[in-house]
Amino acid sequence: MFSPRQFVCVVALLGLLLPGNVTAQIYADVQTAGDPRPTGDVNGTFTIELEHTKVPTTVASFIGLATGQRAWIDYATGAVRKDPFYNGVTFHRVIGGFMSQVGSRKGDGTDGPGYSFKDEFDPTLRHDGAYVVSMANSGKHTNGSQIFITASAQPSLNDKHSVFGRVIAGQALLNAINGTATGAGDVPSLPITIQSITVYGPSLAGFNLFPATLPSVVDARPVLTKAGSTFSLSYDARTFSAYNGYRGSDLAAWSLFKNTYSPATAPTGVEDVTSLATGTRHYFRMSRIDYGTTAARFTPPSLASRTFTFTSNFPYPIVVAVNAAGTGGTWQMPGLDSGTLNTVLYGPGRFTSQMRFIFNPGTVVTGSVNILATVDYTSANGGPFTATTNFTSYPNLTGTFTTLP
Repeated sequence: MFSPRQFVCVVALLGLLLPGNVTAQIYADVQTAGDPRPTGDVNGTFTIELEHTKVPTTVASFIGLATGQRAWIDYATGAVRKDPFYNGVTFHRVIGGFMSQVGSRKGDGTDGPGYSFKDEFDPTLRHDGAYVVSMANSGKHTNGSQIFITASAQPSLNDKHSVFGRVIAGQALLNAINGTATGAGDVPSLPITIQSITVYGPSLAGFNLFPATLPSVVDARPVLTKAGSTFSLSYDARTFSAYNGYRGSDLAAWSLFKNTYSPATAPTGVEDVTSLATGTRHYFRMSRIDYGTTAARFTPPSLASRTFTFTSNFPYPIVVAVNAAGTGGTWQMPGLDSGTLNTVLYGPGRFTSQMRFIFNPGTVVTGSVNILATVDYTSANGGPFTATTNFTSYPNLTGTFTTLP
């Protein structure tokens, strides 16, 4: 009887003996522990084969967190840490016959590593059976550290959750985990803990753990100064960065006081924290999540002097040309009508951005048109979008957009 590791070694050996039949791979051995239960032993190891060539960003984040090679933020203290994220984390949500979820250090599914990254889908990776490993999320482009393993086929999750691997050994252990008794919130009545994750395989050495598609977590280097009765906290301020600030009156208990995202305009880098500096001792931490390599590549700092063409389920394309001030411009629906822009509003986000355009009436379009679009830049020239409108027959638009320049 092979152990999970021996099984993987046999598969790798076959790949050497039969070139072309088995692709060089990366594997993760996940060791779990828990008290005995009627469903079976939950102490053991299961092995995930990682799809590093098809969804490299997702796999890079998982490996980096599992091995401690990628920095993450401790939700309790605000400290930037580089040690194995999953060690000691419990399966916090188990639904028999559906899936088993893990990856929340808080243990309630409300936290992650402090950063998020974009969805990554491959048409050959589906939730097509048991033992599929996929990313849990709270909406589009909100991947972090939480993952789930299916207990059956779940096609409704396709292209909503990013599949990045499959359990190829230790399935009996997964069956025992998925069959465990649970209480309120589908939390296992007895905890099941990840003890360690060991990553290995012939492709690991050459795999890029730091792709430009993943944000990075760094210390924002806060400095506390006092002038009279005013306390100021200065920190490294940059565009396309999120900031988590923590304060404490000792080095044991910490509380979050700042959680913001600064897209196209950098913050001042100085914050008045006088109201927070109570007592005789004041301690502050500030981390910065740098989305610059991911968001700034495509997301413009403003809409000024840009022309957008939206093609969707609406019968006519919608072309919006924003003026140099970024406050107005012109609109046209080629073949139907044209006019001027009344309002332009823009909210660049980490991965998707919102644009609101209000059209003054034209000749055929007699009323004001209000369009709120959520755009997803997948290249410098555009990507998919969704929008809500005040069109009676077309309240929701779905399609693609292009932009110049």
